[in-house]
Order: sequence, then structure tokens, then C-alpha cells
Amino acid sequence: MPRSARPLRVVVTGAAGQLGGFLLPALVLAGYVPIGFGARPGPGIDRVVDIADPAAAGPALRAVAPDAVIHAAAFTDVDGCERDPAKADAVNARGSRHVAEAACAVGAYVLSIGTDFVFSGDGGAPYAEDASPSPVSVYGATKLAGERAVLAVDPAFAVARTAWLFGGPGKHFPRTVVDVLRRRGGVEVVTDEVGNPTFAGDLATALVHLLDRRGGGIFHLTNAGAASRFDLARAVAGGAGFDPDLVRPTTSAAFLAKHPLPARRPADSRLVNGRAAAIGIAPRSWQEAVAEYAPRLAAGHEAQRSAVVAAGRP
Repeated sequence: MPRSARPLRVVVTGAAGQLGGFLLPALVLAGYVPIGFGARPGPGIDRVVDIADPAAAGPALRAVAPDAVIHAAAFTDVDGCERDPAKADAVNARGSRHVAEAACAVGAYVLSIGTDFVFSGDGGAPYAEDASPSPVSVYGATKLAGERAVLAVDPAFAVARTAWLFGGPGKHFPRTVVDVLRRRGGVEVVTDEVGNPTFAGDLATALVHLLDRRGGGIFHLTNAGAASRFDLARAVAGGAGFDPDLVRPTTSAAFLAKHPLPARRPADSRLVNGRAAAIGIAPRSWQEAVAEYAPRLAAGHEAQRSAVVAAGRP
């Protein structure tokens, strides 16, 4: 992004979320002025804005006059979306349109966060940016509607799809693995669900590099390499100081027979980071990210700022 005489102002929606907690310090490190938007007051939130309210985004963005918006707010509870499709549509689809329209009205560039769940995972992986989406859940369908709405407002806006995000406070797969190992001394994890584990600190850094370039259209941004849930769980267990053999293999069918879930997950949603790599944005491997992160997770030391500094490379 061309730099002006003043630091550029970047609104981050969902600033209190998993990714937002890494984005705010990553933007500061890069010389931007971040402005946190969130649905409720809290750390990192400069303005309380309900993006699902069509009358909210416009006045909020006009008031702060940003140069860009990183739209990270979403209803990401996959099963919650299945149970409440109206909320999923309001936040993920219509909320994204509200943000894009409001940003366009004030002349701000939009970089919206997408997901691998726009793909069915039933064939065709690894998916390139131009692969045809076919979501199998309400979450995937509403996120697809949201990314299409953003690009319909202005094709020069961007959508960065990511996958299997972990890191920071709150619920994510590596934290669940460590918590279950501590409580039960073992955990069963599926071997037949495959994707790209992505550390939120690395994604934040990559997004800032994409913001610098003002890329347009769809990009895929994940850590390099792919893994099954079982592979990831074993790597997390070893990095957190547990015996990886405490992670036992199972199948999705066997797991769902014991623990039925409302939403279907893609079996193989691997993404190809082709367009990002072509402009020099190539995050490190997921194995490196897990090896660095898992000991901090086990020790309870998860300061986002230090994590962003450690991962401060494309």
C-alpha cells in the first residue's frame, strides 16, 4: 500500500477475536494505526459496532475515516451456524456486505477473511483460488455469500481464505488437544479430515503484507503444508510435553457415532497459496509454527505481541 505523509488508519472488525488479537500489534509493528471494532466493549475495542445492523457500519466508518478495513468479524462456530442460520447469514453474509458498502462509501480498501469451508472437501483438493466453491454447511455457505458480496461491491477488494486457525485465547483445536490430554490422559482424533493448520500470528503477518500490496480478488493464506487432524494433534502433544502416542487414531464415522455434530465438515479442504506466493507472501510450515507455539500453549504464555514479533516474516 502506498504510504502517505501520515500513518494509514486500518479498521479491524472482530478486533477482540482470535485473529484480531494478533492483527492489532502486527499493524502497529508495520507502521499502521489500527482501530478496533467489536460487537461489545473489551480489550482492543475502540468502537462498539454491530456489523449485522445495516445502519451501524456506515456511521462508524465515516467517523474514523479509515484508509483500509481488515474484515475479520465472523460467526465462526460451525455447529452454532447450523443451529442458527439466521444469525450466520446476518453476520457472515449481510454483515460483510454492510462493511464493504460502508468502506466503499468512504474510499477505504477492504481485505476480508474467508475460509476453506467454502469447499466441499469431497474431491478437487488442494483447491486453488479459482476452484469452484461448494459448501456443505451453513457456515461455509454464509461465508461464501459474504466473500461474494465483498467482491461485488468492488472487485479491487480482497478476500483471504484461511484454514484451521489456531493460537491466542479462546477455543481452538490445539488448545482442545492439550486440555483433553491434561484431563483424561489420552484423546482420540480423526485421521480422515485433512487441511492446512494455520497459526493466527503468521496469518496476521501475511495479511499485513497483503495489505501493503493492496491485492485484489481471492487469495489463499495458510501455513505451508497439510496435515490430518491426527497429525496435528500428535505434533501439538509432542510440542506441549506429552507423549504423542497418547493421541489415538479414529475415523470421522466412528467419532460422529459417539459425538454427533449438526454441521458437516469438509474431508479434505487443503488450499493452494498460489496467488500469495506469486507476490512473495509465503508463510512458514505448520510444523514450525506448532513447534514454536505448543510449548507456550502448555506453559500458558500466549502473549500475542511476542508471537507476532517471532513470526514477523512473510
